[in-house]
Amino acid sequence: MPPPPHSFQSTFRNFATIDSWRAPHAATLTMRQGIRAWDEPASATEFLNAQKAIQNFRHFMNLLNRRVYGKRYQHHGVRLSAIPVLEGGRGKRLHYHAVIDCPLVELEDSFPNLIQTAWEKTKWGYNQIDIQPGADNGWINYISKLNDKPNFADSIDWENYHVSD
Repeated sequence: MPPPPHSFQSTFRNFATIDSWRAPHAATLTMRQGIRAWDEPASATEFLNAQKAIQNFRHFMNLLNRRVYGKRYQHHGVRLSAIPVLEGGRGKRLHYHAVIDCPLVELEDSFPNLIQTAWEKTKWGYNQIDIQPGADNGWINYISKLNDKPNFADSIDWENYHVSD
């Protein structure tokens, strides 16, 4: 029998600490739920699922990392710290809540715009987003709430979770 969701939630909250991050930003990133080919009938609509959402977030982070780090990302693997959680399903729009750290003082003012621009360039990115500087453990508690997650353990996007040393 698996442990109860509250046990996973507590463990995650203890693990996902952002106290040492330089400038964490809280981001809510919504996604299109379906994309219809313009030259096809409605039955040709491609619908979003969790795996496509994870791939979309990976593409988003690739774009953002390239924008922030350039060749250091491409050649040396330097990456932004990000804790993404996928929420929705069962009739509710799939979307991400994430915390993403801005590592450079000179980018802090433009970082929300960099996030928005990268998100809008993705296939599933939808224009309904919210980005706030100053994320704290309260944001971690919010993104790890049990509501709107059919399976809490599966909602944490471990494929795109990255905390820099």
